[in-house]
Amino acid sequence: MASVRSRHTPQGIRYDVRYRVNGIQHTKTFRTHEDAKSFRRKVESEELAGLVTDPKGGERHFGEYADAWVAHRLVKGRPLTPATAQGYRALLRRHLHPTFGATRIRQITPERIRLWHAETTEFSRDQAAKGYRLLRAILNTAVADGLIGRNPCTIRGAGIEQARERPMLATNTVLELADAIEPRLRCLVLLGGFAGMRSGELLGLQRRDIDPLHRTVTVERQAHELTGLGRVLIPPKSEAGRRTVALPSFVRQALEEHLRDSVAPAIDAFIFTRPTGLPLRRQDLSHAWTAACAVVGVEGLRPHDLRHHAATVIARNPSVTLRELMATIGHSSHVAALRYQHATAERSREIADYLDGVISAARPTNRSPEATTVPRGCGMGVAWSEPVAKRSSRKGSPQQDELLEAAGGIEPPYGALQAPA
Repeated sequence: MASVRSRHTPQGIRYDVRYRVNGIQHTKTFRTHEDAKSFRRKVESEELAGLVTDPKGGERHFGEYADAWVAHRLVKGRPLTPATAQGYRALLRRHLHPTFGATRIRQITPERIRLWHAETTEFSRDQAAKGYRLLRAILNTAVADGLIGRNPCTIRGAGIEQARERPMLATNTVLELADAIEPRLRCLVLLGGFAGMRSGELLGLQRRDIDPLHRTVTVERQAHELTGLGRVLIPPKSEAGRRTVALPSFVRQALEEHLRDSVAPAIDAFIFTRPTGLPLRRQDLSHAWTAACAVVGVEGLRPHDLRHHAATVIARNPSVTLRELMATIGHSSHVAALRYQHATAERSREIADYLDGVISAARPTNRSPEATTVPRGCGMGVAWSEPVAKRSSRKGSPQQDELLEAAGGIEPPYGALQAPA
């Protein structure tokens, strides 16, 4: 607890309030006894609430503290991956340091954050959401370190990104792109389009990851291009990203042919390479992909849309649970996985037919042995494996907002930030 002591000085009696923060004693001096007692009561009430802070810690500049935060950040006991750290630094450099870099942490107020967020939203809503989540995560650590009493990031929903709907590839388009791209990359398109693998995961595949006997591919790593480091291999995006995916027979056959004709025999040989035999890089894939799209006559597509196709097709299977979908595509968040459900004209017709079956089964005048069965294959998409809360037209709770923010890949409430560079 805090204490007040008086002492005589050439300027008169002074009153010192002594208290401890994290085991370190601090002293604040006052001219009057009443001011000292008032401050002591404030410190003691904050101690009870767990809000006592280091009076000098809040003097640190945000820029210095944020840089150290990135350098020493641990997620589940592990340092940040190079790609994640690079994404953090890019967000700091572009959006946070210009406004808060030279500001003392204690001087970052909710008002200043609201003004910054409004200005950044005018530039890019998604970047504002990513920057806000990073700022909040850093200041959460400052609270835990006892530098400030409360996190000034109080804008509800400010960290939620508006996910843009990507074009939905038809299965025949995926097959056409596989035939149109360079032969050595045909299997890459098939794995992306029917196994739901990310581009980085495909570029990091090695011969050891393929199990022809059990028709599976195991994701153990991904390849990324990092500034100053070039091509590096890093672990999957999350623990859920480390997975084993079963392959359709058509894709397995294409992969076996590719292994036989285009992959070196070494166990650590990369599955997809340049004509020179060096590992394939994102730039090479981008050029080949653009050429294939031109041949097929489609525009605005990215290699990641192949994964989008695989996940959506899997989600359409009425017998697939949400957890199975998440396991197949390597998502740790059910909110992110549900993005792969789409309302297409075909599915809309199937849903209407399904409802016709439900109505027919319920109408007493039309009840018959045939009418009591809802047609198979006309399900509503992903089958939830656990109860789903009722939807409401009102704003979601703070916990729901946190789940949406987590789906964007940036903490809090959990996981590491995954901001793009």
